[in-house]
Parts: sequence; C-alpha cells; structure tokens
Amino acid sequence: MIRSYQDSSHLRSFEASRERIAAAFPDPARTADLPVEAAVGRILAAPVRAGFAVPGTDVAEVDGIAVASRETRHAAPGSPLAVATSLRVDTGRALPPGTDAVVPIECCPDGGARLLLEAPIEPGDGVRRAGAELEGGALLLPAGHRLRPVDVGPLVAAGAARVRVRAARVGVVPTGGELVPPGTVPGPGESVASNPLAIRALLAPQGAETIVHPVVPDDPAAVLAAIEALRSEVDLIVVCGGSGRGTRDVAFGVVRSLGEVVVDGVAARPGRAFLVIRDGAVPVIAMPGRAQPVGLLTEFFIVPLLAAWGLPVPAAPRARARLGLAIESHPGFAEAVPLSIARVGDSVVGVRQPRGRRGALSQFRANARLFVPEGVAGYDAGDEVEADLLNDLDGPDRTLLVVGAVEGLDFRETPYRVVPVPCSEDEARALLGRSACHLAVLRDALDVPEGTRALRLADGGEVALAVPPGRADDPKVRAALATLGVTR
Repeated sequence: MIRSYQDSSHLRSFEASRERIAAAFPDPARTADLPVEAAVGRILAAPVRAGFAVPGTDVAEVDGIAVASRETRHAAPGSPLAVATSLRVDTGRALPPGTDAVVPIECCPDGGARLLLEAPIEPGDGVRRAGAELEGGALLLPAGHRLRPVDVGPLVAAGAARVRVRAARVGVVPTGGELVPPGTVPGPGESVASNPLAIRALLAPQGAETIVHPVVPDDPAAVLAAIEALRSEVDLIVVCGGSGRGTRDVAFGVVRSLGEVVVDGVAARPGRAFLVIRDGAVPVIAMPGRAQPVGLLTEFFIVPLLAAWGLPVPAAPRARARLGLAIESHPGFAEAVPLSIARVGDSVVGVRQPRGRRGALSQFRANARLFVPEGVAGYDAGDEVEADLLNDLDGPDRTLLVVGAVEGLDFRETPYRVVPVPCSEDEARALLGRSACHLAVLRDALDVPEGTRALRLADGGEVALAVPPGRADDPKVRAALATLGVTR
C-alpha cells in the first residue's frame, strides 16, 4: 500500500521508538583501559583507588626545626633546655632520621641556630603522618563517576595513572556506487562519503569508537558481507545509503532480512527511512544516505542507546528565544527545526532556517535546534520557545542576524558570527518591523525604510540594506553593515 508522506498513523512515536530501542538491546558491558588524561568526560566502569599512601612517609607540616621529642621532656618554664638533635626542615620534607617532631621556625630565635625550649615537645607535633591524606588503596572515585578535568591531577598524584571506563564500538557501512572518498571532487552523479566521519564525530564525545568499512556497492551480497565482517568486532552496526524505495537501494532490504524488526520508521522528520533490526544481540540500523538525516538520526536514536549502555551524553546548553517568524509543523510528526538565535537589543530572537532539501546550508548557519513534539502544529511569530544551542561558544551574544535576500552576499570578518537567514521579501520586512534582526537585505527598492543603504552586487544587481527602527547605533548593526563593506 502506498502511504502519503503526511500519514503517520502506522508509525511509532519518537519517544516510544527510543524507549523500544533501548529496551531491545541490553548493555554489552564493553570497557576500555585508558590513561587518566585521555579519559576526561568518560564514565568510570570500575572504582579508582589510590596506588600508594599520601604522604608516603612522615613529613614536616610547617617550616621549622626537626627534633627528637624524647630529648625535650625536661624542658620547663624558667629552665630552658638546649636541644642537641635539631635540624632545619621545610614543609613537606621527610623528617631527618632520629627526629619525630617539628618546632615552627617562628618559635626559634636566630632562625633555629640555637634552640632553647621551655616546654616539652610531643611526638608528632608539626608533623603530617604517613597516609594522613590518603591510605594506600583508599577509594578515590566510584564506578559511574564522569571523569572531570579537575580529577586528573589528584588521581595522578595518588598513583592512579590509568582508569577503566565504559566504552562501545560502532561499525559503519557506507553503501552506494556513487560514493567517492573524502577529499575527492565528485564527478557527475557522484557524492562524497561523508556519513561515516559525521557519525564518528557525533559519537566521539560519548567515548564510542567508530570502525568504518570501505564503501560497499549497491549489491546485496556485498552489503551482507560487510555487515558480517563487522559483526564480531562491534556492539552496533549502522548501514548508510538509500531509503528502501529507489531502484538501486538494496541496503534496507538486506538489513530487513537479518532478523526481528524493532523499529521500522518513526513519526519524526527525519525518521521515515529508519530501520532497526535485532540480529542476535547486535542492533543493525539502516539510515538514508543524505547527510542531514544521518546526523539527526544519530543524535536522536544512537546517542540515547549508547547512553542507556552507560556512556556519557554531553548536556546541550539551552536558550529561550522569541520567534521572529512562524514555524509550521505537521502535528503527526516530531520535528527538528534549525534555528539561528541572536540577541537583538534587549531580546533574544530565534529565526528558523530552511529545512529539508532547501536547507543545504542550514546546518552551518544554525546555532540552535528547536524540537517540535508530535501533536504540535507549529508556533506563531512572537512565541517564546526553548531550544538547544549547538555550541555554547556560538550563542546569542556572539551572533549577528542578516535576513532576506542573503544568497550571493560576501560577508567580511567581524567580532561576531554573521549568520545569513534566507527568507522572502515579505518575511524580511516582517522581521525588520519586529526588530527581530540586525540587518535586512531587500530586493525591492520601493517603500524602503528611512536610512536604507544601497549595495551593488558582483553580478551587477542591487539590494537595499535596511536597519530595524531605532537600531542605527547598535554596535551589532554597525558591524552588520561593515561586514558588507558599507559604512555610515
């Protein structure tokens, strides 16, 4: 039966799909032994214990004079005692043989050249005993702790140079006779095999090792052989390429034949071309070949599965923003919408970037992502939403929004990150009127706001650069104009 792309009635929901995948595949309990400095951000799979006592021997707790306490037992007020066995010692240094206490240097006339005591010194005075900070074998960190940069120094100082962490190995099989290696200029009908590198980059923060199989042609036997070659080495296999609908798409059919279907399509965009099979204990996942769906499906489904296996998930910073333009979404599907978020005046504004095949540059221009859940038909301009920032160093305060007819413009370097947002003339004028941008690029020179500046393009055409009302002196607005070579 042919179903409409808008029909989600036969598809499992986004959250239900994630829960089903996590429940279907138990933790393979893979671990890795790493140097402490290489394990930052990873989850400990075993407790970490001190390799030795700290300090390893009795040491001076203060700068002073080391003495044998037994020689001071007759010291008394009015009857000072000259100590025969006394040696200068610095804080942290081992006590000289035959001494068991330290008299602070400030209590010693002449810096301790001649030590006279009017009271006995007790054994251990001014001394930090061996193991006072840590006993050998003491528990430093429990299993399940996420190793922090601040943990590295104390661990190494306590003799814990290596740690055991949670790990996973993911195999990736890129399929398609049209694929060429990264760094190659594709010919007619060809494309670069970028998906394995994208998956590796997305999973590396969790500590997953990605093993990439060489590109496999659109041949069922070759695809099956590639899966079999990885099966014993990895905990999860991802097959990228096709959607199961094209005449040369064989990957989905091969994966489907391997075992029990766990998920076959999700009520999400992307998500229709997403297949999860249980082949013994190993999940085998088929994804489409396009880069955008592969990245999002990896984040939305593989990352949570690895998290269920005990691998860390770096927390995404979040930001609240007022939408500059409406966002439409089909209520039967969950959807990820790329946003560009910037502080404009006193407000944080979010403007949606193009989606799907129209948004090839959106992944570079977006600094945030809005997740629209099932059942929500979208949002109106002016609505407040909360979105995930894709990079906390690329947040609203450092972003400069230029909207409208932005294609073909050459932006210069500025102290801010310039983000072009392509949109229609009417949408650009609406953003301009709402002060929801720093600069609007208009094609229609008629009825332009006061103070608009003209810019001649390389192709001989001309656009108008319009500034939101009352924003002419905003430093970001001045930077927006300067990035296009226009000054006041």
